[in-house]
Amino acid sequence: MRIHHLLIVALAIAASSTHAQEAEVGRPNAEIALSNDTLQLKYMSGGDLVGVDRRSQLSAAFFLSEERDIVLSGGLLFPADLDLGRLSILFGPQLYAALLEEENNDVMAMSVGTEMRFLLNRSMRLAVAGHAFYSPDILTFGSADNLTDLGARLELGVAPQLSAFGGMGWFELDLTEGGGEGTLQEEQLVGFGDRF
Repeated sequence: MRIHHLLIVALAIAASSTHAQEAEVGRPNAEIALSNDTLQLKYMSGGDLVGVDRRSQLSAAFFLSEERDIVLSGGLLFPADLDLGRLSILFGPQLYAALLEEENNDVMAMSVGTEMRFLLNRSMRLAVAGHAFYSPDILTFGSADNLTDLGARLELGVAPQLSAFGGMGWFELDLTEGGGEGTLQEEQLVGFGDRF
């Protein structure tokens, strides 16, 4: 009889834990990331805002460099339907519109890529996360041939709705003028995220 009661309690706890995790999915989240030379503001929400699966991620970001390069980006990422335990993977398109420091040096790019997150400790909300987006020449317009946006970071929950993170960002454009690379970011960064 006691085993029966313990089983019911265990199922109830598991169900409430699953419900809490599902409630986290799709909740709005705002982030600020700072490095020595860059600032990025990012807003993320569930895909149900645009009529897709609420587990999807809709995002919009504003990036500013010390040289006054401005990049606006927006993406819609979809979850990979794979049971990978603590590893979650999102993939999909992301659009970039860059207004570079030099006059008439503007770039529009349509990239594809992924975001991954591996949860190390659930109670501390400790996780390793990263993203990779690439726009080839055929999908990059203006004064660049392609765009690469990479990042890796370590995240930690510091309050019930607040997380802190630190990592590295790489953001580059292969410019058509002069054939060089336009490096917008290649440095360490820190930031905070607030889940509403």
